[in-house]
Amino acid sequence: MKVSLIQKSLLLALAISAPSYASDKVVLENAIKAQKQQLAEIEKKLAELEAKQSQVVALEHNKANQISASKNWQLNSYGSILYKSEEIFRNIQDTDPERRARTDIERVVIEYVYDVNSKWQIEAEIEYEHGGTGAALEYDGFEEFGEFETEIEAGGEIIVEKLQAKYTHNDNFAIKMGHIFVPVGIGTDLHKPDEYLTTERHWSEASLIPQVWHETGVNFIGKWQNITAQALVTTGLNSEYFRTYNWVATGHQKRFEQVNADDLALTLRLDYGDIKKGKGVGFSFYTGDTTGNRNNSNKVEGDGNLTIFGIHGAYSYENWLVRGQYLFGQLEDSQAITNANKTTPGLKPGNFAQLGSEAESAFVELAYNSQSLFNLSTPLYFFTGYEYANPIKEVEQGNATSRFDTQEISIGVNYLPMKNLVFKAQVAEQMYAQDNLDNTSSFSLSMGYYFSI
Repeated sequence: MKVSLIQKSLLLALAISAPSYASDKVVLENAIKAQKQQLAEIEKKLAELEAKQSQVVALEHNKANQISASKNWQLNSYGSILYKSEEIFRNIQDTDPERRARTDIERVVIEYVYDVNSKWQIEAEIEYEHGGTGAALEYDGFEEFGEFETEIEAGGEIIVEKLQAKYTHNDNFAIKMGHIFVPVGIGTDLHKPDEYLTTERHWSEASLIPQVWHETGVNFIGKWQNITAQALVTTGLNSEYFRTYNWVATGHQKRFEQVNADDLALTLRLDYGDIKKGKGVGFSFYTGDTTGNRNNSNKVEGDGNLTIFGIHGAYSYENWLVRGQYLFGQLEDSQAITNANKTTPGLKPGNFAQLGSEAESAFVELAYNSQSLFNLSTPLYFFTGYEYANPIKEVEQGNATSRFDTQEISIGVNYLPMKNLVFKAQVAEQMYAQDNLDNTSSFSLSMGYYFSI
């Protein structure tokens, strides 16, 4: 076969280039091998670095846990500010209300909790009301013709609401001693701004009893599964300042420097579940004499025994919440107390009207959390509520006035842009049993906060 000149040239080129190709292949293989070694070293160093980072995170986490475990104190605070526009009556005879607007720094509360050890705990709570301290001149439209009174609490006050030592024997039994809450109704359970839906705490409860009631005494607490039973022996009320329009609420002796303790009171309470968590029911009972705690106890014949019954409950399901309470009270010797209080210092003769031998109040409210409906990241509650109070349901003599038999329907909204802050708005209409009183209306806004460190 004849080889062409071109074919000869190609064969010659291949013969010349074969050694160079083999050399390049070796170089490339060596380079790849070197790079693999470098990559392995990098991966080794990266693994070592990740291990060190994990150790650092673990150490920081352990350090945080140690700090948390060693913390034996807690500082809490909450407060609220209110704006309200409402139609009010200037005095008990007035049947033509006028609209007034007001603002109020309702309260700023500071609470300190200290765990002495695993068994003992000390807790103190100080409340600043109405943004200041000192006396103020208060217009009281619910006295017979309306009058001005000097009221210490009206101008703002500082109150030690709680100063207690708690001993926890085990999961089933504990004792509180000192100045403690009296758990009648659910006002003491739901007293922080994010725990009640209305712009103000429930007025129906305040129409009968001291709101967030606190007295000095001892509180025995027993727990078993979902049942909580309480028994308290505390200082009682003073009937000297019982009033027509809020029954025994103003008998709370907080206005005095020292509390008379000649008459003590017994409180019993039984709960199933947890009211604060929205699933629970309960019953409360209070009884105590009130004459012995009067500064002029010889003015009243009889013990002035006070008895209060209360039932309460709360139930939540998915985004819905419903809760309510009913209070009923009886006061013995109410006519004798009425007669004696006509000459109570600070009250003009004749300006004290009837005092109820029976009183009652109630509220029920329904709320819906629309957070998911509006695709929000924080809760937005719409609510409606009904409240009723009649502090003079019955009297011992004569006919009970219907002037203070009041109902209210309200609707409103609660928005929590963050866990510790709540903004509220509410409109309400008040209805009166007295025939010549037209319905009145109100609009209110409030802001509340709560934090714990």
